[in-house]
Amino acid sequence: MLRKVRTILADTRGVVAMEFALVLPLMIPLLFVGYEIAQYVRATMQLQSATAAMADLIAQQSAGVSAGGWSSLGNFCSAGQMMMTPFPPDSLAVAMASVSNSAGSAQLDWEDDNECWVTAAPLGGKAIALATTPKNLIPNAGTPGDSVIVVQATYQYQSLLKYLLPIPITITQTALARPRGNAPIACNGC
Repeated sequence: MLRKVRTILADTRGVVAMEFALVLPLMIPLLFVGYEIAQYVRATMQLQSATAAMADLIAQQSAGVSAGGWSSLGNFCSAGQMMMTPFPPDSLAVAMASVSNSAGSAQLDWEDDNECWVTAAPLGGKAIALATTPKNLIPNAGTPGDSVIVVQATYQYQSLLKYLLPIPITITQTALARPRGNAPIACNGC
């Protein structure tokens, strides 16, 4: 009888299955959390690239931009939405503005915040504050007539686990670009 008990206690068959059954409930949530973190970082990086690209596209338009309908700003927003692929583009809101140095003080030349599917929060004075930080040189080191394009994009990231956590995560990125030749970019319809 004692020998039989020792044989049963010494039998290690099935130990791996027991360990797997104990570890599996911990590993599956870690897998999903790792995936969600990677997706969030990917969405943030794509939004940053899209925002910088939109600011640069506006800064390249020395002849000016247009707003409303089939406008150049609308096309730039469409380009930003395409850059967000594979994430749904209907959660992207973009506010675009031009700030210039007029006699040593910054002024908002124009602003547009309704070219994308979702209307963005207006920048207003925030565009001036972003353009007048020391690294952006308006009005501190800029000369009268210098200009900065400010683009702020907001994206509502929906988690894969939205059925468990239905709270959207808002990602905001801001990009600044100096127009070619530093001359302010005009906007028709803004």
